[in-house]
Amino acid sequence: MKMKSYFFELFETFVTSLIVIFMIYMFVGSVEVVWGASMEPNFYTGERILVDKISPIVSPLKRGDVVVLIPPNEPDKHYIKRIVGMPGDIIEVFNCHVYISRDNQKYELQETYLPTDICTNGGSIIKEGRALKIEDGQYLVFGDNRPFSLDSRFFGVIQAKEVVGRVVFIFWPLDKLGFIH
Repeated sequence: MKMKSYFFELFETFVTSLIVIFMIYMFVGSVEVVWGASMEPNFYTGERILVDKISPIVSPLKRGDVVVLIPPNEPDKHYIKRIVGMPGDIIEVFNCHVYISRDNQKYELQETYLPTDICTNGGSIIKEGRALKIEDGQYLVFGDNRPFSLDSRFFGVIQAKEVVGRVVFIFWPLDKLGFIH
């Protein structure tokens, strides 16, 4: 009888643990693996990142945040990108730079996380020299490796509901271990 009780408790603990892990993965945070060159030199293929799913609900996303998102028309994939356009912005990509108009002011986006020689060109959706207004509940996302990134320039703005979460930590490889700023 004791043996049967022991195996039942072991099974019950295992099932409870699986449920807790599943709930954490679905609602709190998840682990993602970076694939592709679109975020180099800041993120490389094979790196493991921790994605916080709660903070975007509690505190709004900001320009410069690195996020994991579900790209439009590819619901089974996750992309890692950086937010460059916020609701209310008017964005223009022109002459290798990103310009933002907001509150009757126009300025060039300063992207200190990019190499100085990187050129941001327009794409099939965000065209060179054409302004785009970002509506409420939308974001514009670009990869850090602009020449090799499939991003909002090609698939358009993303809806807030398509953001899986904010990237907060790299835990692999160990030499890059640390929080994302």
